[in-house]
Amino acid sequence: MKEEPILRLCDVSFAYHGGKPALRHVSLDIHAGEKIAVLGPNGAGKSTFFLNINGVLSPTEGTICYKGMKITRKNLNELRKGVGIIFQDADNQMIAPSVREEISFGPMNLKLPKEEVESRVDNAVGFMNLKGFEDRPPHYLSGGEKKRVSIADIIAMDPDVFLFDEPTASLDPANAEQLELVLDLLSRRKKTLLISTHDVDFAYRWADRVIVFKDGRVRADGTPLAVFSQQELCKEANLKSPALFQVVRLLEQKNLLKEKGRTPKTLTELEALLR
Repeated sequence: MKEEPILRLCDVSFAYHGGKPALRHVSLDIHAGEKIAVLGPNGAGKSTFFLNINGVLSPTEGTICYKGMKITRKNLNELRKGVGIIFQDADNQMIAPSVREEISFGPMNLKLPKEEVESRVDNAVGFMNLKGFEDRPPHYLSGGEKKRVSIADIIAMDPDVFLFDEPTASLDPANAEQLELVLDLLSRRKKTLLISTHDVDFAYRWADRVIVFKDGRVRADGTPLAVFSQQELCKEANLKSPALFQVVRLLEQKNLLKEKGRTPKTLTELEALLR
């Protein structure tokens, strides 16, 4: 028997103030523990999709179910507790005068006991390597440090699903690499991760599923290999082919790969095949 999806969207549409629809008849199942890259050009509907499945916005049409429960106004907080979002601009999430107060804000709003709040904050601080930052004002931190605090905010809420909106934007290579380590740690904790990104190389090596939006519709949904193999679709959605994907295809054409049919997603995997 197939496991119930953690999130189910059925024919979801959304329009801002009665204008042009930003989402059009989106139907998706998202399962626990998945690593999903959400791709598409600017204005494709990616951020609106996140805000709907996080409960910040409510669909104009259609339904969203969380753990088998149809979301309504009465139980909307269950969705908001279970699905956390990390915005592209970390400053949009900073509201408290210190890092500790910032991270504790969410758990306190859940009306948790003081001991539980402190435990969650300490866990999030350790998880995001923020020891020594607890009393510092968030707005005076560097861009990478602010990003770590914004992620710690959501970790302290302990949701089932994490939504990252362009998490590597404005990060230097060292902080981007650290972010991937954090994503791996969250994945090991069986968290469901959805990342909106324009970085096709990251999406190709990291995700086990890729969803492509265009004009508010889902235009593709499958493995990275299956999606990036659709050249016409990628052209239509303004997606470049990942560099490693192109290299492997070239090596196959030159008959330089001993094991055809195996597609490496990292340089380490490619090196192993070439041996």
